[in-house]
Amino acid sequence: MKNVLISMAVSSAFIAGSVLAATPSAKFAATYTNDPMLSVSAMVTCDGTPGEVCQADANANGHTLATIKVPQDKELLVGVSAEIGLTTFGAVKGKNGGSATAIADAEALVSIHACPVVGGDCVSAEPGGVKLSKRVQELSAKLGGVIKECDIAVDMETGEGTFDVSDDCVVNDEEIALLLSTTASHHFNFVLPDMDQGVYEIKAMFTTAASAEVVLCDYTNSLGYTTQDCDADGTVAATAEAASVINKTMLTVQTVRAAKGGIIDADITD
Repeated sequence: MKNVLISMAVSSAFIAGSVLAATPSAKFAATYTNDPMLSVSAMVTCDGTPGEVCQADANANGHTLATIKVPQDKELLVGVSAEIGLTTFGAVKGKNGGSATAIADAEALVSIHACPVVGGDCVSAEPGGVKLSKRVQELSAKLGGVIKECDIAVDMETGEGTFDVSDDCVVNDEEIALLLSTTASHHFNFVLPDMDQGVYEIKAMFTTAASAEVVLCDYTNSLGYTTQDCDADGTVAATAEAASVINKTMLTVQTVRAAKGGIIDADITD
């Protein structure tokens, strides 16, 4: 018996609030948010009982931008800070050798783009999209159950008793669960080199993603190991949940002049 169900959700948005430099000499702009503005979640529950239907759901919403006037051949230095919350949960319940894996994955990403107010194409800032935070939680278990009571047959002559757990005992489900919930602030710097003169909308595209997966019985994960095969007498159920939320954000934009050769796509060598 093998049963796999995956729920995935992704939300992306350009987040709102705008600052326009008043004169060509203005060299700085900033946009910030105070309220949670971008979130996504995914949940899946799977029961190994024949005829049971696995269900999943997900939701997402959200959106940022700042505007600045740029002189010819100047660089833009963009700093992005975000308070990111990740929640992952997995639970496995079963008995008599039932096995399952619950996988929860949550992450938050950001990329920066400069879009001319009048004509022209948007330009992506270096070094491209950045993953601000990510977590993959994987919970695997093979459960024997909790023996509640047993009826033992006793030989009156020898005084010896015999019993079989599956036939003579009441076994309740055993359950194991893991919940991780964290909130932390993250920052990354981006650069837009050799900008043409003009007024630009500097857009921070935040993306939150969450996925949940439940696998009953045998499963080979990305690391290459396999959980225990199904036990014919085993019963199992599992749940996985994941959520990612971006709370407060700060986007700062500065007009700067880089030193000659000061912006380098470097190769790291040992």
